[in-house]
Amino acid sequence: MKQLIVLFLLTSQYWAYSQEVFYPKLNSTLDFYLREITSFDHAYDVHFERPNSSLFRRTKEWGADGFGVFIDRKTIIFYGETKKAIEHAIYYTLEHTFGIRFISAEETVIPKLTRLKPLPYTIYEQVPAFDYREVFYGEARRTGYAESFYLTHEQGYGTFETHPGWGLWVHTLQRLLPPETYFEKHPEYYALRNGIRMEDQLCLSNPEVLSHVTNALQLEVNKRPKEKYWSVSQMDNYNYCECEKCTHIDEEEGSHAGSIIRFVNEVAKLFPDKVISTLAYQYSRSAPKITKPLSNVNIMLCTIEENRAKSLSGSGFEKDLSDWSKITQNILIWDYVINFSHMVMPFPNWPTLQENIQLFKKYGVNMLFEQGYNQSSSEMQELRCFLLSKWMWDPTLDADSLTNLFLTNYYGNAGPIVKEILEREISELQKSGKALTLYEPPVTHIKGYLSPENLRWYHLMFDKAKNTEGLTPKQLERLEMAQQSIRYASIEISKSPAAGSDWYFYTLDNPYQDMLKDFSAIAQKNGPKLLHETRLTPKEYEQITLDYWKNGKVKHLGSDATLKYLSVPNKSYRDGALKMDGTAIDSLGFYSKQPLLNGIKGTNDYQFNWQGWQGRNATFLIDLGKTDTLSSIQLNFLENNSAWIVGPSSFHLRIGNSEEEVLSSTCAQQGKLINPTAEQQVAPGIYPLKLSFGTKLYGRYLYLDVSNPGPLPKWRGVDGNGWLFIDEIEIH
Repeated sequence: MKQLIVLFLLTSQYWAYSQEVFYPKLNSTLDFYLREITSFDHAYDVHFERPNSSLFRRTKEWGADGFGVFIDRKTIIFYGETKKAIEHAIYYTLEHTFGIRFISAEETVIPKLTRLKPLPYTIYEQVPAFDYREVFYGEARRTGYAESFYLTHEQGYGTFETHPGWGLWVHTLQRLLPPETYFEKHPEYYALRNGIRMEDQLCLSNPEVLSHVTNALQLEVNKRPKEKYWSVSQMDNYNYCECEKCTHIDEEEGSHAGSIIRFVNEVAKLFPDKVISTLAYQYSRSAPKITKPLSNVNIMLCTIEENRAKSLSGSGFEKDLSDWSKITQNILIWDYVINFSHMVMPFPNWPTLQENIQLFKKYGVNMLFEQGYNQSSSEMQELRCFLLSKWMWDPTLDADSLTNLFLTNYYGNAGPIVKEILEREISELQKSGKALTLYEPPVTHIKGYLSPENLRWYHLMFDKAKNTEGLTPKQLERLEMAQQSIRYASIEISKSPAAGSDWYFYTLDNPYQDMLKDFSAIAQKNGPKLLHETRLTPKEYEQITLDYWKNGKVKHLGSDATLKYLSVPNKSYRDGALKMDGTAIDSLGFYSKQPLLNGIKGTNDYQFNWQGWQGRNATFLIDLGKTDTLSSIQLNFLENNSAWIVGPSSFHLRIGNSEEEVLSSTCAQQGKLINPTAEQQVAPGIYPLKLSFGTKLYGRYLYLDVSNPGPLPKWRGVDGNGWLFIDEIEIH
């Protein structure tokens, strides 16, 4: 009984303190907006009260965010357990009673009245769909946005590592057991992969690892004792441990999450007043069959692999979500809503945003993190942030009404035209039947919603929008920013010969030089700072594109040659997009004017303009058509170890006057070049291999054998065969 009295007194003291300190500030927010409506002080009698179960039927569900509002003529009473709840109640009332429209961080629509009238009898009760609501966009971090859209507070931290209520965010195991401190003396603490120990994941079955991690976590908690959530989670790679103990656990559990959950449960036992969060991500996405997470273990379940052209309903992700929901209700969904390699590329995932949030709610998810771009100006950021914020609070709100509300107020009279553009992107994507994924280049959709025909139409519609009567300078600027996605896609599509007459090299009379200047200038002024999630400023992109336009098309002795594949590229990476005449590889491996000898170099996007071989050498026979003098031969290869793409170990060349001669190992004219970076960990990019001859060689036929290193290097941590990618073979 004494404990109950003490608790009551403490709670009452907090409430009194809140009334004295917090609520005058909240009342000033209400006063400010009501004065904006009339320019006069309002005459309403405003009160703040604790939840009233006799007036509101769902008060037990309110938690820290739910609220109630009672309005009768000149009396307004806001009910809530916390400052956040009262703040939500005020903003909700400003919107739904006084007609204020919060559109974006810089656009709030406030009706103008001569005076405020007595209000009709009204009761609101609101319970958010999710307890934790974070939209990871620069827009949501701007002053006042989180408050007016009922998002979880303190989103203005602005970095990837800091989030409201979290002491550590994700990918933390290296921080808790740093390899620079322990690896040399204790490699057994780290994951065993392909017979070697890897520095970038831990061996979670090792009891000493558990001891070190919990000790390190305690030190972190001591620094920030008020934070509730602490991530103990895998690093961002596939290097899970394959030691005998870890493998046994994972096989027993039917998932690589098995060893993770057993480990994290042990950590959670030592921190009963904290929530220990861990990732269900990529290799650990499926739920374990035996071990259940403890009640203070949070599962951060990620959607990274999925197709954004359709709902997650019926997908493999839904099955994993269903399985996790059967063993825990403490789930945070980490959802992804943009293309992270091309963040200004048009990304028509609009129909799936609400459908997916509704799916998460269906399975009892209580926390939601929607990852966009944490700076300003990614593609249609303000609209996507607006919709996600609204649906995090209430996933049932009508999509069409919300979209119209935003577009009309953000773009003025041009709003309906912007909507027409978005609807065509959606319909053309759906018509193509192609998936929409998080890292693909725009040229993936060159026959769909980003076809040259569609891009031209989008530009015409934006020109029409910008010429709409009654637009303000700010609305014109917003339209220019919205058109940035179409400029970017057009520039990227122009680099592929599959663009036909819209190909940059088809004619010098094209709009792309001016388009690139406009794109770069606007991006440097208004953002985004990066076009890829981790790199590539607009200025760098401009220079790379100019360099490609200058050097991407080459003339050499092989430009009119015929090539025979002695080892045909893998079917998924025989790039037919570069064949202007529509020919294809026949059963013998022949065709003329094909990608490796068409005078066109590839870009960094390996999906197009490149030929790929997995675990096999790339071997060719080239017929120049006549005997000629040769001084050098060069090929470019890709390095991108995250995609299993590795450079060749060497290439071997033979030159002769007949096929028989060059196919024979006794051919007199031979050359071999070793790749000095073979099997080394080098930065992603395009690298040349050039074999120059000391004296000029003569011949008509060339035999080339480009050596694939075969199995991936041990340091890659994956047991598989590497990919060899080649674009143009330049013969001089």
